[in-house]
Amino acid sequence: MKIILIGAGNLGNQFYQKMINNPNIELIQWVNRSSKLDKSAEGISIIKNLSDLKSADIYILAVSDDAISFASDQISKESFLVHTAGSVSINALSNQKRKGVLYPIQTFSENREIDFSKFYFGIEASQKKDLSILIKLTDLLNTKYILMDSNQREALHLAAVLVNNFTNYLFTEAKKICASHQLSFDLLLPLIKETIDKFEVLLPQDAQTGPAIRNDQHTIEKHLNLIRDPVLKKIYLTLTSAIQNHYGNKKL
Repeated sequence: MKIILIGAGNLGNQFYQKMINNPNIELIQWVNRSSKLDKSAEGISIIKNLSDLKSADIYILAVSDDAISFASDQISKESFLVHTAGSVSINALSNQKRKGVLYPIQTFSENREIDFSKFYFGIEASQKKDLSILIKLTDLLNTKYILMDSNQREALHLAAVLVNNFTNYLFTEAKKICASHQLSFDLLLPLIKETIDKFEVLLPQDAQTGPAIRNDQHTIEKHLNLIRDPVLKKIYLTLTSAIQNHYGNKKL
């Protein structure tokens, strides 16, 4: 399969590493505007301008959400172009007759290699033949796929932000609290792991514990007195109230 990869951010770099080591994928070009080279260390042609694109079976847009429509306008209408964004409709590729989405249900960070076999791609295509190409590509990448339309994908992306981006913010604040009291954040790692692992046997609503669900007002007040950041204090109060409203102030 001949592929052109557009983008060199966290996801673009992950795609690049997976593709250059795959004997069944021929990476024709890599659009990497941050590189000063004409070729990568592996000999892949690096270009800066979309006007220099060659012919390929599929063009993958691993760019920011705001750049998708602009890139679509620069690429031939006949090309099979797919974007990788969770919260962007397939119709953002308004210039293409053949369009699709290859959305990784995963988080990608710099200098951290992700095992593609451990997560799903949400895929969508405007034509049946192109959906077959995306399915074949997920097989070549040794990953799994699930069919979903743009509305489903946008809802899943919202859910992903809740479980990943928002919780990561809370982890960051928790680390600050630990550091301010000369405690290692590593002490919380077994708790974080158990929080995730128990979803294999429990529904999220059945896994809730803590002072909010117990209506332990004494502990809640102590926590609020410890929090100096007004933003974090507001978040604590909002989440505590939401938990109590959901569970009806259970005494556990």
